[in-house]
Amino acid sequence: MKNFILFFSGFFLFACALHAEGLKKFPNISGDVLFQIQADRVLSTQKRGVSANNAFVYIEPNLVLNFNRNWAVKTQWRLQPNDVLTTRNTTYPERYRTFLQSNRSVNISETGLIIEELKLNFENEDMRFFAGKFDPTFGTAWRKTKRLGVFASQFTEDYNLREKIGAGVSALLENSNINFNGFFNDTTGMSRSAFNNRGRDSDGRIAGDTGTLSSYSLSMEGENFLAVENWYYNFGYRSLGVDKTGDRSREKGYVFGSEYLYKISNNSSLIPFIEMVKIDNFTGQKNRDAYYTTLALIGKYSGWTASASLIDRYTKQPRNGNVSDKILQFSIGYKFTDNLTIDVSRANLKEEGKTGSLLGVTFSYLYKF
Repeated sequence: MKNFILFFSGFFLFACALHAEGLKKFPNISGDVLFQIQADRVLSTQKRGVSANNAFVYIEPNLVLNFNRNWAVKTQWRLQPNDVLTTRNTTYPERYRTFLQSNRSVNISETGLIIEELKLNFENEDMRFFAGKFDPTFGTAWRKTKRLGVFASQFTEDYNLREKIGAGVSALLENSNINFNGFFNDTTGMSRSAFNNRGRDSDGRIAGDTGTLSSYSLSMEGENFLAVENWYYNFGYRSLGVDKTGDRSREKGYVFGSEYLYKISNNSSLIPFIEMVKIDNFTGQKNRDAYYTTLALIGKYSGWTASASLIDRYTKQPRNGNVSDKILQFSIGYKFTDNLTIDVSRANLKEEGKTGSLLGVTFSYLYKF
């Protein structure tokens, strides 16, 4: 952990020194930092022993060291509450957040610093190549920029491919990108976290823990689908290798997403959104299949955003029984400036057979440099 903190501190100080010299000369530093404060309250629930209130701070620095116009080292860091947002759930290894927890609180001591991405990147007008630790592409509903509500991205983050080691290449076309990634899960010391140590990811625990480039993903994302202006789409396929012991089998997943920007006037629009995901042998467990469906309607007027979303998660588990979860969410948000927003959501939730209702608020500030 000491080396982890020293590395981050050194990189940050070096970045500040280069940024002070300006962006006209190489090498230089560019990037952004996302600051979020979230507070949510369980208004009611069938589950016993659930604490009502929860709050945390989330900070996501994206720092880029540019050597020249093509070559760069790209990094993403996450300062997050390890007791709320986790990849260490032993019962549901894919689970990003369990909402109806018994230990909901404000606990700064659980905050950890994670190396999400650390990669060497080459990019020109036609292609992008990178190698290192990175998040492969698969789906888009988990992106915070979608603003589907306070809780939506924390629900769909389950199927986001995160913290992999390997390489990828992208073809940068006129209105789309085609991406191919080869990887394995990060089970090195970089899978720990500083300050509050979440522990090293266990080798051989889930799909992708092979230590070889036996896992891969292929995706395509773009706009103006079928020559229809403002019709956005994404397709994806993933295949994650496993150590073939016991009832383990290769994970295979498929995703399709689409949204259409319907402009009502110069400052108002309506966006219907859908994303469907099917994953066979989820986390490498044979015949454990998962299905995610996200439906949303987002309305925008000037600085205001209002949305309604429904996310359904069904997990077929031969050993532990099937689990059907869902979250229905109504949200309203306001953009004070291009960088400062607030979102408020009221959600009805079904999680592991228990229902509950939540109220949440998120303040977000994006600092760019």
